[in-house]
Amino acid sequence: MTEWRLNCYDGKAYTLPSPVAWRLDYGLGSPCDSFWVKTLWSVGQEETLAAGTRMQVFHDGALCFVGVVDECEVRWSEEGCVAELSGRGLQALLLDNQAEAADFGQATLGEILRRYVTPFGIRLAKPVSLPAAAGFSVGSGSSCWKVLYDFARYHGGATPRFTRTGQLALHGWEDRTVLSLDGTSPVTEVVWRDKRYGVLSQVTVKDVTGLVRQTVENAAFRREGGRCSRVLLLPRDTGYQARRYRAQFQLDRSAAERKTAAVTVALPFAAWPGDLVQLALPGWKGPGRWRVRESQVTLGERGCATKLTLGKPDAVL
Repeated sequence: MTEWRLNCYDGKAYTLPSPVAWRLDYGLGSPCDSFWVKTLWSVGQEETLAAGTRMQVFHDGALCFVGVVDECEVRWSEEGCVAELSGRGLQALLLDNQAEAADFGQATLGEILRRYVTPFGIRLAKPVSLPAAAGFSVGSGSSCWKVLYDFARYHGGATPRFTRTGQLALHGWEDRTVLSLDGTSPVTEVVWRDKRYGVLSQVTVKDVTGLVRQTVENAAFRREGGRCSRVLLLPRDTGYQARRYRAQFQLDRSAAERKTAAVTVALPFAAWPGDLVQLALPGWKGPGRWRVRESQVTLGERGCATKLTLGKPDAVL
């Protein structure tokens, strides 16, 4: 069973009555993790909801979600009184806060965390070591999340995301199959998708002087008739390797969006983002091994279910 605990700004905590419906969305940074819950409520306790700032969700006693309360609503009708609360994971704190423009001669992970992450009470899930970035700049209007993402992904090769306990993860994937689905599994729906829209066939990068220019192509997609190009204009002080990596990154990431699968299983919390799933379903002709990109866990009229959005294991995320 799940327990929903509402933590308030004054230090008090309330356990919500048993929900009648809920949804937990987990991802790999985009989109942000989120929650929604609907529960029976009592008239006159609206201020209790309004005081809530954080939500913790426990499943069988284990913490499985930590988030920021964005909205609460109480509704009275002939069917009685219900309350609905919704919000996002702790990544919301980095998305909602803007960073000041800054230039670093040599940016280190420790400095990035100290300035843009730990002030919001966010801690690393595991110790990691990422290379320093020379000439790293923070653009005006950038969110703290964008600063962290640019440093970790473009310069460190790490995919920043949040764990189900609300910690920042920068470590690599633990490549072990955690879920195998075959003809005996309680699979209720399988969707295979090939989406060409948004896949890039060519990316060109150049500096403001026009003296440095580089073009990379997705040759396989071009052979299949794909024609979608982008041109990136980068500042004068951006290093050559950063330009090259950013162009290839954009190309590879767009290709990762192309072929995906979505599998719905009549089980709660069947797998988590980053996990590997093995598909051996009757009639399935696609690849056997996939990586979970998004996991949506719901409670509704038909009970609990998990919808897994899957991509290629080696895709750039």
